[in-house]
Amino acid sequence: MAGDAAALDSTVERGTAPVVSRRDIDLDDLAELLRETVVRLQPSTEEISAAWSDAHVTMQQLRVMTILYHEGPTRVSDLARRLSVSTPTITGILDRLVRQRLSYRMSDPRDRRVVLNNLTHDGRELVERLMPARGDRAAIALSRLSDDEREMLMISLTALLRVIPQSG
Repeated sequence: MAGDAAALDSTVERGTAPVVSRRDIDLDDLAELLRETVVRLQPSTEEISAAWSDAHVTMQQLRVMTILYHEGPTRVSDLARRLSVSTPTITGILDRLVRQRLSYRMSDPRDRRVVLNNLTHDGRELVERLMPARGDRAAIALSRLSDDEREMLMISLTALLRVIPQSG
């Protein structure tokens, strides 16, 4: 099986992956291929180290920034609940992020009494640099596929996501 995986890897590198019939697919080989795809989409340890050395944020600040990145403008109370910490703790974290120009406060357009927290452009860029799988790598790889290959991949990934339970 290891020899088969190495042969498949070399054909994938050359862009000549073999057409496989349904009977020939081994689930372990397919799982390994998916794992390798995810690994290649992730930034290298050097890239992560460089991003962290430039970041100057704590892990708790990054957790807040990640929530803001995925959910958009969020109340302090919602952040505190999500991270299981007190409101004053989140306020302190947000104060530091505002001073670093990574987040900002804004009024809720639906209720001006409510204050929301959001990421600045620099905050969004920092989260994207520190994310495990960066979109630009995937976009570059996907642009190298034919229209038919992209369609097959979309159908396959949609089916895979359908059977994977959502986390959180």
